[in-house]
Amino acid sequence: MIGKQSDIPVIKADYDGTRVIAAVPAGEIRKCVTQDGLALLKGAFPVDLLQTIRDGVFAWGQQCAPQRESNVSFHRIDERPPQSRTPHTFHAYNFQLRPGAIDAEMATLIRPVFSAMRDLQNAVAGTSAGFEPDANSRLMRPQVIQYPSGGGFFDEHVHPLEPQGVGLIVGLSEKGRDFKSGGTCFRVNGRNYSFEDTHAMGDIILFRFDLPHWITPIDDDEHLDWTRQAGRWTMVLPYY
Repeated sequence: MIGKQSDIPVIKADYDGTRVIAAVPAGEIRKCVTQDGLALLKGAFPVDLLQTIRDGVFAWGQQCAPQRESNVSFHRIDERPPQSRTPHTFHAYNFQLRPGAIDAEMATLIRPVFSAMRDLQNAVAGTSAGFEPDANSRLMRPQVIQYPSGGGFFDEHVHPLEPQGVGLIVGLSEKGRDFKSGGTCFRVNGRNYSFEDTHAMGDIILFRFDLPHWITPIDDDEHLDWTRQAGRWTMVLPYY
């Protein structure tokens, strides 16, 4: 069953250079996400700022070789990796914001937006996570993800609700300019919701972290080329 987009609370938001300021308090947003599963913050970050971040992250990924894993900032290209339990194709840029784990120029570029995302996520989820390990060795792990034109996707999957509680997805691309089709989908109480047409660059999807969700194929009719910026891009902040 397909859910109506009008069922999802849409909240106007802005960025003051340090924080995301929503039109309603964090407690009300938490209530929306807890009860309805989803909320959409419109216009939370300026497009020009996000475009600069995306350009810088993409250039960094073209200049240094991809890796499978690292204890410092690295990027990885996954094209249906056989070892993964959930089929996917994406380019993940994984950042550590602690000193010595990231190039200083890249840290200056991405830290302000990821810090604002951290504060918003903590306020809505009621957590106190940060970029340094806590007493349980958990930390927030900033990611930029490109689902490339030519078939980038992520099959349906779920996460444990705790410790994160609330997931946050910042739109880093624009349908019609960066890609033609495909987007983020969720299942809430047996109804499927697609954000393909409503999650614009600068918007933030907030979702209860244990909801089933997936990315439908991006421009599946095109040739996949990892040297192109084309596709759907997001910024996320997993905490584990």
